[in-house]
Amino acid sequence: MSRKPSSSLFAALALGASIGLLLPALIVGGLFIGLRESRVAEQALQRDLDAKLDVLASSLPELLWNLDAVAAREVVSAIVKSPEVVRVSVSDASQGLPFIESHLPERRLGHTLTGERDILRGATRIGHIQIEIDDHLSTAAVLRQRWLYGATVGGQLLVSLALVLWLLNSRLFRPLRELGGFANDLAEGRFNAKLQHRRDDEIGLLGGHLEHMRDALQQQFDAQRALIERLRGMAETAPGVVFQLRLAVNGEFSFAYVSEAVREFFLLGSAELGRSAAPWFERIHADDRAHVRESLLASARNLSPWQQEFRTLKADGAERWIYGNAIAQREADGSVLWHGFLTDISRQRRDALELERYRHHLEELVEARTAELAEATQAAQAASLAKSAFLANMSHEIRTPMNAIIGLTYLAQSDTVEPEQQQRLQKVANAAEHLLSVINNVLDFSKIEAGKVHLERRPFTVEEVLDNIANMTAQSAAAKRLRVETDIAPALRGLHLVGDPQRISELLLNFAGNAVKFTEQGFVRLAVRLDGPASGDRLPVRFEVHDSGIGIAAEAQGRLFRDFEQADSSTTRRYGGTGLGLAICRRLAELMGGQVGVDSTLGQGSCFWFSLALEATTATVPAQAPSPRPHSARERLAELAQRQPRKILLAEDNPVNQEVAVALIGSAGLQVDVAADGQQAVDMVQGDDYALVLMDVQMPVMDGLDATRAIRRLPQGAALPILAMTANAFDEERQRCLDAGMDDHVAKPVVAEQLFATLHQWLSGERTTGRGAAA
Repeated sequence: MSRKPSSSLFAALALGASIGLLLPALIVGGLFIGLRESRVAEQALQRDLDAKLDVLASSLPELLWNLDAVAAREVVSAIVKSPEVVRVSVSDASQGLPFIESHLPERRLGHTLTGERDILRGATRIGHIQIEIDDHLSTAAVLRQRWLYGATVGGQLLVSLALVLWLLNSRLFRPLRELGGFANDLAEGRFNAKLQHRRDDEIGLLGGHLEHMRDALQQQFDAQRALIERLRGMAETAPGVVFQLRLAVNGEFSFAYVSEAVREFFLLGSAELGRSAAPWFERIHADDRAHVRESLLASARNLSPWQQEFRTLKADGAERWIYGNAIAQREADGSVLWHGFLTDISRQRRDALELERYRHHLEELVEARTAELAEATQAAQAASLAKSAFLANMSHEIRTPMNAIIGLTYLAQSDTVEPEQQQRLQKVANAAEHLLSVINNVLDFSKIEAGKVHLERRPFTVEEVLDNIANMTAQSAAAKRLRVETDIAPALRGLHLVGDPQRISELLLNFAGNAVKFTEQGFVRLAVRLDGPASGDRLPVRFEVHDSGIGIAAEAQGRLFRDFEQADSSTTRRYGGTGLGLAICRRLAELMGGQVGVDSTLGQGSCFWFSLALEATTATVPAQAPSPRPHSARERLAELAQRQPRKILLAEDNPVNQEVAVALIGSAGLQVDVAADGQQAVDMVQGDDYALVLMDVQMPVMDGLDATRAIRRLPQGAALPILAMTANAFDEERQRCLDAGMDDHVAKPVVAEQLFATLHQWLSGERTTGRGAAA
């Protein structure tokens, strides 16, 4: 910071004060004195002239009457002695000639003032007097007064101005120059600078603030310097070259920063590369140089990460393999800046080449060991994919025959009227549903382990959840003559909570199902209450399922919620089960941020519970759909088919599933055509008019996903409803179907009423594809 502006300010202030104060005072005072004193001098001169005329007019009458020229001349000489008198003329009125004339032209130096007076003797005019005086003496006196005033006022003003400027300089400008020098020292990083003088006025307070600022800047500077030193130390000790490479808007490359390891890698100094990256490009192997430049330009265009392997030469001419990895970002000036590092991968490249040579040239034992090593490196990555694929395949392979069992059982029950045969078929249906629940438990457990369970957040009421569970368990409880009761705390009635009501229902349904299973008489009670004070807008809610069943021993309660655990083996033999249900409940509760537990006394019943922290909301719960019509979904679908005959295409490769689906759909009065693979389904859509397509996913020739995409490209297929009917029940499989262009998903094994209801929704126009007007 320069001190010149402060000195210039002082000089400007001094000059401005001098001009602004001294000159106006002198000019105004001079004009005032000049005008006033000139008038005063003129009046005094006139009075002097009148006095002289009065003296002559009173002294000359007798002398003129007596013609006493000598005495008259003496009187006139007395008047002429005044230095301002230029001419005195006395004339005789009787003769009309001058009586006495005294003229001094050398005294005429300025303006003259002339006065005349008649000489009277009595009332008779006997003569005439004329006096002419010069004003140069009075003018000189006025001028002297002006100069005296100017000197006096100017001197006083100069003294006052000098005093003011001295005070300003000593009390303001000099401290400001010191503060300016102090600030300049801070700007240049000299934080050891100190203020020489401490004062208690505003300047002193400003200096104190600047010293506080110096201390704060010193701390920040020290912290930044320490951080920079740590970062530089990390960069310099990192196994490779840490760099910042900039591509300017003119297309020139330069390094904003590069660690000293660049000297070992490229035989170049960091200072040299800061000016231009051209020497760095020259050090890259000629065969790789263009690829490196093009990859950097591509990264700059897309602001994508830069990753590149290339070669450079060592001092001895040997090749060194370098791996570059950097992130690109756009700067404010339009340039692109990469932050990254360069590492020496020569050893990895040599190892890879060695492994490649061993794979081709060494003995079978070496090849086998190399293969085992490759398999070992890929095993960890493939484990998750293999598990997911296994679960998907297992789900598909088990659900496919289960679809045939449940579907054929439903058809047989619909066609059979004999009670004994109906009971047997119902037992088959119950066994199939039990097996399906076991399969679902295994798959749910696997999905939870894989972290593929997604929770939703929507408003609900505990009344709806408990009433739904009570309705779902009422039939099985009534078969054992058990009472199903609900108990809701008053504080929770009608209160809207936010959470995942579906997962909460799954937990309660599992607990309630176990309660019905292990209770021979008495009751099953569904309860919900607050489990402590609220925390903000979140309420601790505790859901409970009480029963009057067999109870659980204290030593067995601790392992109930472990995977594949039950109370004891005798319970398993008597009641069945995999031991997965409670483990799934525990994991679901933990996913929702809660916990589960049990309170039980052997022979007196149990209370299974879980607690969640749920958010209370004022949002309204969406109104529930109206209760289904009295007649079944199949009856409603049959009525629709009778009014509007429709043809449906079924794409299914499994003959048994074809038979089941055709029989189920045909029982509702719909016509069904069957395609054994995806390509055949595409051809049939092209050649016929279908109202809807049921599409399996895994089929030969062309799978259901590709078939759906092909149908959507057809003119008649854009708005055609396509429903997936597949044994792939995972959420990601369902999403794949929707992404391929399908409109809905019906999982196998197919529940007949669900299938009929879904077909009714699409065929009646309640739901549309949204891709165009239906044909």
